[in-house]
Amino acid sequence: MTCQQLLNSIGLVLSMVGVLIIFRFGPPQPTHDSGVGIGLEDNTPLADGRTVAEHDRDVERTKERYSCMSKVGLALVFVGFAFQLWATWS
Repeated sequence: MTCQQLLNSIGLVLSMVGVLIIFRFGPPQPTHDSGVGIGLEDNTPLADGRTVAEHDRDVERTKERYSCMSKVGLALVFVGFAFQLWATWS
C-alpha cells in the first residue's frame, strides 16, 4: 500500500466516523425559542421524584454533550477531507 492510498483510506475512515457521529447527534442548531411559558420554580417536585432544578441540570448536560459530539463529528469530516486532499497532492 502506497503512502497516498494510506492517507486516502485514513481520510475516508475519519469522514465515515464523523458522518455517523453527526447522524447520531445532529449538527449544531441555533435555538429559535421565543415567547413566555408558565414556569415551575426550581424546588417544585416532578412526577419522577426529581425537582425542576435537577431536571434542568440534566437537560443542560445532555444539550452540552450533543453540541460537543456534533462538533467532533464535523471536525472528523473536515480532517478526513484534509487527509484525502493531502493524499491527492502528495
